[in-house]
Amino acid sequence: CASNPCENGGTCNRVDGGYNCSCSPGFIGANCQNGQLDLCSLSPCENGGTCVPQPGDYTCSCVDGFNGDNCTIDLCSPSPCENGGTCVPQPGDYSCSCVDGFVGYNCTIDLCSPSPCENGGTCIPQPGDYSCSCVDGFVGYNCTIDLCLPSPCENGGTCIPQPGDYSCSCVDGFVAYNCTIELCSPSPCENGGSCVPQPEDYSCSCVDGFVGDNCTIDINNCDTNPCLNGGTCTDGVNSFTCACAAGYSGDICGTDIDNCDTNPCLNGGTCTDGVNSFTCACAAGYTGDTCSTDIDECASNPCTHGGTCIDGVNQFTCNCADGFNGDICQNDLCSPSPCENGGTCVPQPGDYICSCVNGFVGYNCTIDLCSPSPCENGGTCVPQPGDYSCSCV
Repeated sequence: CASNPCENGGTCNRVDGGYNCSCSPGFIGANCQNGQLDLCSLSPCENGGTCVPQPGDYTCSCVDGFNGDNCTIDLCSPSPCENGGTCVPQPGDYSCSCVDGFVGYNCTIDLCSPSPCENGGTCIPQPGDYSCSCVDGFVGYNCTIDLCLPSPCENGGTCIPQPGDYSCSCVDGFVAYNCTIELCSPSPCENGGSCVPQPEDYSCSCVDGFVGDNCTIDINNCDTNPCLNGGTCTDGVNSFTCACAAGYSGDICGTDIDNCDTNPCLNGGTCTDGVNSFTCACAAGYTGDTCSTDIDECASNPCTHGGTCIDGVNQFTCNCADGFNGDICQNDLCSPSPCENGGTCVPQPGDYICSCVNGFVGYNCTIDLCSPSPCENGGTCVPQPGDYSCSCV
């Protein structure tokens, strides 16, 4: 083979005692020196097939959907696909594009006949498959799973079928998908409130003094301003206390303290109650807030003419100087002089006396001892101090 004896692209092969040539298509002879008839020039391939020369022969490369030596066989005519399937040419073959719900090489298998869907499910054709439209409460590829059997609902809940699912109708006070949550455990109600189960909820029965969904709000018992007369309210638990303004008492400061209870007015004074106060109407002769002060009736120096005032209760007395009398010593007993006949008025404590001239006597010297003359037989009456004498003949 060293001399390349094979012509026209032939391949030299060593053999015992020599060589042989494998000729290129269209050539023959010991050294591939001779051409041969081109069989593809006759276009033997039909239906768009391509002729491929072979040594002393040819082959046909057929378009999709045709086969046979010369591509004469149309694999899709007539269509081998049943039940409405569409024949799709393939290289040297075909495939069937089946309508929904049918499968198989020639679409001969109806996936919904008989229906594979159990428990009342409806078979729905799908491309190369099927699905099951299950009745409420059933799931699974063929509706084989009953979601309510056994019931997933806990704590007495009732399983209710739903499209492709279930729901739980829980007893009062329980919620969650499977009624697993007890709303009253632990109790959400504060401040001593009692939890009361409700449909899918709870309510709180609050003790007195608290309100709110969870009894968290301490009622402000002062909101209504219960304390009267300026009292200050302090809120408690279901209660309040009042710090009363001066002069008031009672739970709500409604009682005006009787400031006269202690009889504050002295010396017979009359008490009149006020707000945190009292007034005293004092008996005559007393004064002061509680009538404790005896009015000094002598303060105005009522006694005249040097009289000495002695205070009393709503009164005074005057110790008058000699010769004066009257309530305020207004009377001067010697002015004008009551003494007659030349008598001299002599002041006395609360009175007077008359110092009479000789021969006169009597309280006011009204008696003339010598008139008529007491001397008889011609005797002469001679006045004497407080008396007389007779000068006899």
